[in-house]
Amino acid sequence: MGPNSKGPNRWKSSNNISLPLPDMKNAFGHEVLQIREIVTDANVKETVAGMLADVLTYLGLSHTKAQQLISGCLNAAASYQQLEAYEEQAHHILETEKVASRIPEKLTARASLVYTEIAPYLSPGNVLDYGCGDGQVSQLVAEKLGNPVSLTDVYRHRHMDESGLPFRLFGQGQKAPFDDAEFSNVLAITVFHHSSNPVESIRDVARVTKPGGRVIVIESVFGVDGKQLPHEIRKKAGGYLALSGEQQRKVNVFFDHFYNRILHYSAGAATKVNVPFNFNTPDGWRQVFAQNGLVQEAIVHLGLDQPTVPEYHTLHVLRKLS
Repeated sequence: MGPNSKGPNRWKSSNNISLPLPDMKNAFGHEVLQIREIVTDANVKETVAGMLADVLTYLGLSHTKAQQLISGCLNAAASYQQLEAYEEQAHHILETEKVASRIPEKLTARASLVYTEIAPYLSPGNVLDYGCGDGQVSQLVAEKLGNPVSLTDVYRHRHMDESGLPFRLFGQGQKAPFDDAEFSNVLAITVFHHSSNPVESIRDVARVTKPGGRVIVIESVFGVDGKQLPHEIRKKAGGYLALSGEQQRKVNVFFDHFYNRILHYSAGAATKVNVPFNFNTPDGWRQVFAQNGLVQEAIVHLGLDQPTVPEYHTLHVLRKLS
């Protein structure tokens, strides 16, 4: 989960949670898609169903049971009148098999995966995990590499104390509570697409990074062909990669919403995860980073690397200009 700074006039606010309005554009000028519109695209629906089957079987369901749940969830997605009703209905469908309770045991594996992805690019010196979630990734950084690590986010995860790392909370739309040029490394792991104003969040990350310091970003992207991936990983993502760029964005929107609003369903508006769907292409992210003083030194295509959240990820290794 990442910082969710709110941008003016783009979002309907409900108890400090930003919700996309129909017929609006996101931060990068892309149409804000409604879930029921996404599943009217037959190719997208077929791809979503296949990828969702992989998620549910990874979580321990049989193929038959997974197909039953997928059918129920996609029918709910196609027919809802109120988005909240779809979120609640689909969550209850999944809870017949206690799907949400199967996720925590998989998060340690996710943290280990992300750690192996980012560790080669960390410089010596202190680290800020910006939008840290449960802090498990940074806990591994502190334990295995010995870097001093600080955590920050717009909410305090219920397991935060278990990390043993210093944590500071900040409000949506506010700057992180750290001095300018305080950190040698800043991590932003799948943070910016959750921010209602990702450019402001990127500027804040640049602000707290030392001149010459490194920023390591993992982001969900679309508009990819997978040619940078090893053959077996590219083959596994074949259905997604066969889609057009816009269809890929639709799949990203579906799964970002599904993971954050259905698997992790909350009835209270104040506790719902911000999902403004601010996805960008790999080169689009590179340009935004460069415009805000962060030069991309390397990009690594990770593909559909996270089994519980099947979005295509790229890792961006950035250097703050002096």
